Amino acid sequence: MKKLWDRAGGTNTNQIIEDYTVGVDYLLDLELLPYDIKGTMAHAKMLHKIKILNAKELATLITGLNKISSLWTIGKFKIEKSQEDGHTAIETYLTENYGDVGKKVHTGRSRNDQALVMSRLFSKEKLLEIKKEIENLVKIFKEQIKKTGKINMPGYTHMQRAMPSSLGMWLGSYHDSLQDDLILLNATLQVIDQNPLGSAAGYGENTLGLDRKFTTKELNFKRVQNNPMYCAMSRGKFENIILQAISSVMFDLGKIASDLLLFTTKEFNFFTLPDSFKTGSSIMPQKKNYDVLELVRGNIAIFNGYQSQINNVVKNLPAGYNRDFQLTKEPYMKGMKLALDTARVMSLVVKNLEAKKKNLEDACTAELYATDEALKLVKGGMNFREAYQQVKEKYY
Repeated sequence: MKKLWDRAGGTNTNQIIEDYTVGVDYLLDLELLPYDIKGTMAHAKMLHKIKILNAKELATLITGLNKISSLWTIGKFKIEKSQEDGHTAIETYLTENYGDVGKKVHTGRSRNDQALVMSRLFSKEKLLEIKKEIENLVKIFKEQIKKTGKINMPGYTHMQRAMPSSLGMWLGSYHDSLQDDLILLNATLQVIDQNPLGSAAGYGENTLGLDRKFTTKELNFKRVQNNPMYCAMSRGKFENIILQAISSVMFDLGKIASDLLLFTTKEFNFFTLPDSFKTGSSIMPQKKNYDVLELVRGNIAIFNGYQSQINNVVKNLPAGYNRDFQLTKEPYMKGMKLALDTARVMSLVVKNLEAKKKNLEDACTAELYATDEALKLVKGGMNFREAYQQVKEKYY
């Protein structure tokens, strides 16, 4: 297939080179296609506003883009590897089915411009979904604290029983930490909510007079990302910032999972989950495994790997567009999906967590109150070091 960037009668790309440079980008773009269509619709309306397209041409393009959207919804719109990406597939479909007006849709844009817009729209939508799920998880923690918070449990240091605690304190530590995570997510949303459309190849456009404020309003961005070179630089950077913010959420979810894997062992037996949350063994008939929590714990490392991939790809790139940016798309999309799936799983886990009150309170043995005993002696006038030694001798 002739490429958009090729000259008439140009040499076909070597197949090995094409396979390597395209990679799986065309498959990823199929998932992102609705965002690309949305960006293209806004661009077409803007081209009509600045009189590059007439009303009939705009109507034709909108009809064609809606048709592509309908085909995509039922799984009948495909992107061929030879097309390289979804941007080319959209333009090719419009040109083949609606004539020369399809050749106008790319006016004033580069494919990197399109990639930035669709990624930014995808990012806003998915980050809001993750934020909503974490807000829901915070509410679930609050409900669990209200229901079970007064139950006593041991507090641990160095993996040994240390001081008296409660379910309210343990659950509340995660509740409060997730609330701080929401601050990070909100700040990240504020950073990324800017429109890169119109940055073209990363140096802007000085001939057509593209109306970037129009597309900003059309795409529901809060502001224009003014500097076109910064638009190009933000590809990869914004994805990295987003996953960094989400990594704080994933950190908390992983720690909850680790706590519960310990506290659901027979040796502790502090908590249980419904049998529908557990799996069995192929050889040991008695086993009920909490492997969903093991996978949450393991998937935190996988998520951190995605974030690290993006950071390592973009951190030393020179100014301007670099094809390396393409390599950030797959780990970014996988990271966003993994984060959302993990948050949904942990919401179910915490909501359905059953505390075993007797086991928790029986574990609050007398030595947990040793520090309190020492401090009571201090309150009666003894210096702390003598009080400490007196109580220590009682227990040892």
